[in-house]
Amino acid sequence: MKQHIILSLIAMGAFSNCSKEDDAVIPSPDKQCNSALYASPLPADTCLDFPDEPVLYFYHRVGPGYSLVGKNPGNPDEWLYLLHPEEAGINDGAEIWKVDTCSGSKQFILDEVKNQPKVNKQGWMIFRRTFDGLMYRISLRGDSLLAVSNIVAHDLFDWCLDGEAFFYRARFKDVAYLVDINGNVLDSFAMDCHAIAGRGEHIAVSLDSEFSSTNSRIAILNLSNNELAEVAELTTVGLVGPLALAWESDESLIGAFSQGLYRIHVLTGEVEPIKETCENLFYYYPVVDSDNPSWLILGKRDYSWPVLANIDFTTNMVLYNTETGEEWKLDLDQ
Repeated sequence: MKQHIILSLIAMGAFSNCSKEDDAVIPSPDKQCNSALYASPLPADTCLDFPDEPVLYFYHRVGPGYSLVGKNPGNPDEWLYLLHPEEAGINDGAEIWKVDTCSGSKQFILDEVKNQPKVNKQGWMIFRRTFDGLMYRISLRGDSLLAVSNIVAHDLFDWCLDGEAFFYRARFKDVAYLVDINGNVLDSFAMDCHAIAGRGEHIAVSLDSEFSSTNSRIAILNLSNNELAEVAELTTVGLVGPLALAWESDESLIGAFSQGLYRIHVLTGEVEPIKETCENLFYYYPVVDSDNPSWLILGKRDYSWPVLANIDFTTNMVLYNTETGEEWKLDLDQ
């Protein structure tokens, strides 16, 4: 029964193997939207405690790297994800792929992508490129690629104003920019923000704090009046700055931390644990499924016990239900 619920939720068909050689849509045999989906429940996590003594660890990813971008807002049967090929170097960037989960067809969209793309309601993606660090936009069809910044961007950014603009911070200066879809700067703000999440006229950010060097201060910028409202100081609940933020609703944020997933209540500043993680795993790039807000779309990294100074890890795409604690692994790259 649970599997039927998950399959109905993500409506994914099976896919055929493919390659990037033709840079085109890769057809597969006819599929039905209710075909067996490539989603499988994950067992409970196994926690490992790594040695406490100072060790210079060397990390090695096993297999390709994956990150789930999310659904196409114009066609919820299409999913987008990042693929970092196993043979690619860490600085080579990732590839954006799109899969139609009814037909099983796959489309390569772009490579040399740095960090997680963000999708808006109008069917555009924004992201950084590896070779220049600038912000770019592209349509979900894979056309209309355009540089929309002339300044190197920081790792995290997001859409706002219902997808008509986006918000990002410059990489080497404490200035953030509000930019329209064509790259025109609408406003700038003197702030050293890191995690960024946009919702309408509101931008949630993590900022420098007098109590921590990890941007543990959460605030919300109101673009209608440029006022900054303080929400929470995370050090008071034993947290450092978030790896990323996402709006769950008008009243709450989801934060991915090295310690796990947490909900931040905007009106009260209360911080509520959703899932606390172990030393050997963490979640990153949370996206809230707009059609099913109790489901989080996430990347998950699992580390193995170190042999000497070597640590292997895997990265996977997962769905996590904040109400039930169910967790499912997605295998879109088949």
